[in-house]
Amino acid sequence: MTQRDFTTFYLATIDLPIILEPHEFYVSEARRRLLAQFYDMDREAQKAEKEHLEKSAQYFDPDRDDPADAYERAYHEGVSHWLALNEMHNTVTLALTAGMFHQFDKALREKAVREFSHWLDGHIISPLIWDLGFPRLIELLEWVGLKISGEPFSNTINACRLVINVYKHGDGDAHRELSSKYPEYYPRGNLHDLTLFSSRHEDLKISEAQFVEFADAITAFWKIIPQYCHHSQLGDDPTWLEAEYRKYEKRLTKAKSGSAKKAPWV
Repeated sequence: MTQRDFTTFYLATIDLPIILEPHEFYVSEARRRLLAQFYDMDREAQKAEKEHLEKSAQYFDPDRDDPADAYERAYHEGVSHWLALNEMHNTVTLALTAGMFHQFDKALREKAVREFSHWLDGHIISPLIWDLGFPRLIELLEWVGLKISGEPFSNTINACRLVINVYKHGDGDAHRELSSKYPEYYPRGNLHDLTLFSSRHEDLKISEAQFVEFADAITAFWKIIPQYCHHSQLGDDPTWLEAEYRKYEKRLTKAKSGSAKKAPWV
């Protein structure tokens, strides 16, 4: 008997705005409430310089003090203020990027769990999906028919994932991969021909424009998902899938003994 073709992943047209609304709200409010605070750092630095000069004028002694020294100290105060704001701006932008990616990752896993649980054991597939690394999650989605790799947004989302890992963990594999594949996130490390000037994880920097690029890539990801994916569209099983499924199945049925069953999607 021919197996009935069934839906493996479904995204209703009416559900797309519901999924996108929290993301778009996050991005809009992050820019309006937080990033907008850093739009005029030059003016704020000049203000700090002026205030320092006015404060030092109260104690200025023309018989003892050199006016040039007062102006120089005020200048350095302005520079220090600008550098501190710039560092804070980068930290805030990175934190907002991390929050945005976490929101996306969580929503994607929740959707995947709902859809896969319609045709696989939810008690098995749910923890499996939540424990997967993001690259394997993408593999799983491509297996059922989503076209992700090779799309214009794919590299941008991968870069965002690596940026977050470097922001959270510092030096490591993510930093080496990011600095090699996407050196634009290390503005101090753009001298590619001189290995002496290799990027450090501390040099990671995200502009507001790059934050928006990440946000747009997430929107594009959701919009590319077809309304229906069917069992007949399943690709080759990911090499790791059966072993992972069996591992979670054994956790669920550890009190039971018996022979391994055939994979339920076969």
